[in-house]
Amino acid sequence: MKKLNCFWTLGLCLVASKLSKALLNIPKLPTIYDPKFIQECVDSHNEFRSKVNPPAADMNVLNWDKELARQAKSWSQQCKFSHNPCTKKRYSCIEGHDFLGENIYLGEIQSTPQQAISFWYNESEHYNFDNMTCSKTCGHYTQIVWANTVTVGCAVSNCPNLLGHSAALFVCNYAPPGNEKNVGPYIKGEPCSMCKRSDCRNNLCYPLTEKATQPRACHLLMLGFIFHRIL
Repeated sequence: MKKLNCFWTLGLCLVASKLSKALLNIPKLPTIYDPKFIQECVDSHNEFRSKVNPPAADMNVLNWDKELARQAKSWSQQCKFSHNPCTKKRYSCIEGHDFLGENIYLGEIQSTPQQAISFWYNESEHYNFDNMTCSKTCGHYTQIVWANTVTVGCAVSNCPNLLGHSAALFVCNYAPPGNEKNVGPYIKGEPCSMCKRSDCRNNLCYPLTEKATQPRACHLLMLGFIFHRIL
C-alpha cells in the first residue's frame, strides 16, 4: 500500500510539473489597457486605411474606444469563433451605441494584432471596388477601410478549445459600423479631398483640434473688433 501511495504521489508530481511547464510556455496575452497593444491595433488599422487602392477622398482616421475594447474582450472570452449576435441589434451591445461592426480572427497564441489586421486587409485581393463585388470573403477588409468608421476597440483571449491547443481569438469592434448593402467602403478620389472640417495627415481625415481652431477664432474676434471700431 505504501509503495502504491508513493507511485501515486510521484505521478501527481510529474503531471503537475508538466502542467507548470506548459503554462510557463504560453505567452502572456496583452490586456485592452496595454499601451503597446492599443497602439499596434490603431496604427495597423490606420496604415492600411491610408494606402487603399484606389485612393480614398473621405477616409477618416481611426481612434481607440475603451467601450468597444471592453465589448470585444467580453466576447473574445466566450471563445466562440462566430460574430457576437448583439452587434446586429440596435443599441444591444453598448449603451448609446447603435449597431457595431466586428472582425474576428483565430490564430496561434503568438499572433500579433498586426498579423490579424493584415490577414483581414488581404481580402482586398478578392474585392472589386468599381462594381462592389467579392469573389471570396471581403467583409473583414471592407470594415477595415470603411471611411465613415471613426473608432475601434480590440481584444485577444486564449481559447485552446478552438484549435485543440493554445489559440488566440482576436476581436475588434467598430463604430459606426461598415458593410452596408450596395454601398462602397469609401469614395474614390484625391486623398482627403472630401474631408469635412478636418486636417489631412497621411491621406487620412483628422478632426480639427482645439489648438487648430483657436487661431481662426482669434482672427474672427480681431476682425469683429476692427469692424466695430470702423462703424
